[in-house]
Amino acid sequence: MAVKVTITKLKSIKNLVFDVPSKGAFVITGANGCGKTSLLTVLHRMGASNAYQLGLPGGKASTGIDGIADTTIAYDINNKSVSYRYNRMRWSATPRSNSKLVQNAFSEVLFLKADASRVEPTQEELKGVRKLPADEQLRRFMNAVFDTDKFDNLHKINLRGRGLVAHLVDKSLPADKKKSWYSEKTFSLGELCVMRLGQKLLAMKNGGLYIVDEFEMALHPAAQIRLFQQIETLAKEAPCTVLVSTHSSSLIKSVGRKNIIYLENDAGEVTIHRNVYPTYALQHLALDEENAPDRLIFVEDISAKQCVDELWKRHLASIEENGNKSLPTVQTAVIGGYKEVLRFLDRSKSFVPALTRRMAAIDEDSKEACLPPVVETGAAIPELTVPQKLYKDQNQHVVFLPWTPENGLCDLIASDVGKHRQGIQNFTGAANLILPLEVVRAHVAEEGKKRRDKCKETVHNIAEQIAQKMAWSHERAHDALMGYLVHEWFKGNHDEARALCGRLFS
Repeated sequence: MAVKVTITKLKSIKNLVFDVPSKGAFVITGANGCGKTSLLTVLHRMGASNAYQLGLPGGKASTGIDGIADTTIAYDINNKSVSYRYNRMRWSATPRSNSKLVQNAFSEVLFLKADASRVEPTQEELKGVRKLPADEQLRRFMNAVFDTDKFDNLHKINLRGRGLVAHLVDKSLPADKKKSWYSEKTFSLGELCVMRLGQKLLAMKNGGLYIVDEFEMALHPAAQIRLFQQIETLAKEAPCTVLVSTHSSSLIKSVGRKNIIYLENDAGEVTIHRNVYPTYALQHLALDEENAPDRLIFVEDISAKQCVDELWKRHLASIEENGNKSLPTVQTAVIGGYKEVLRFLDRSKSFVPALTRRMAAIDEDSKEACLPPVVETGAAIPELTVPQKLYKDQNQHVVFLPWTPENGLCDLIASDVGKHRQGIQNFTGAANLILPLEVVRAHVAEEGKKRRDKCKETVHNIAEQIAQKMAWSHERAHDALMGYLVHEWFKGNHDEARALCGRLFS
């Protein structure tokens, strides 16, 4: 079901548009004040009619403090719309005929916060009560999160008259004549929170939306990662959508790009970034004055990083040949698309030590979108796009690679398939590579994104061949192909290579 929410003029948010994922588990993060909590409240409204009252309290318009009179919250669900505004007394829907629309967006919507409540049975309640093994799924869930097997011995008892279930762990040894237990009273805060959360997650419904807040919950970083892995599995089995709100750098670094949703608030305009690299989502690098590199280079993706790293190796070899012993330290960081790279370059000056020289190395196919238009004398200066303005303001810190890496490699191979098949085999040690002409030239007839995608597919397939023949990882094989691209470019473009390396590394 297609669900989109739009928030305007709420707290620090001027405008925010969010397309709710239809299924899967996602980490949702952003800097403090980005609008994340407000967004989660708006999403929760699809399952709780009092979500606005609890999560969006507003002051009186007359005071000008915390006013929400101009706020509009709109939901677009399967091509039908309803919006909500505050009319001094309550939130009202327009049109009223669609007021029930949000209730049908998902089979269930729950907001799950950390719950460390303990159910502590009295000694009287424990007497003669049968202790049953806890739900098998819950035991497996707890064992997986805490990387243990002690919850194999998790039991439960029903407390008569209270309608509650208490949990205990059997700590008896095989030789013990009498059973001994420890109750929830002795559970750690993290164990309690995970058990309560697990009970709810294991009951998730097909087509439901589940918002998990305060994810850190006194958990060790490794346990946070394992917990999210369990959530991913459960979300896939349901299937349903789980949004995990977190600032945990350990968790963000551990999940795949496709699982990261990053909110960025730029003077009230909130952009929803998906499929971003962890470095961009964290908006910082672990640098200090003592271990900061001399050069820090931001790139769009892994392929560009592999190319820049290879450029650095070749530059290093050339300056060592000249007897230069004073060499800078260089670090390459993957950020995301060219817009994200330019934004990150701008912001990095606030957290990268002043002695570190920052540079952005952007793929060739982004050049047209970044360069400001040439203005003839006397002509009106056009309004620049965001990337053009970012480039104009910091062009001394930006270089363009001579190719988009995968495109460049495919163009190189297509120029002489026989020569470069042999060249790649010699460079990698992989024999008998199969590079059909129609495959390596399949990108030639395409343009734009289709061309890039076709080249990525071709490079992926060649890397797979090399990985299998050499018993390498796919990443190592891909790295070797990017190394071959740089190697060949260096041979035929000495002056250009020297100039590029000079800007990047000197």
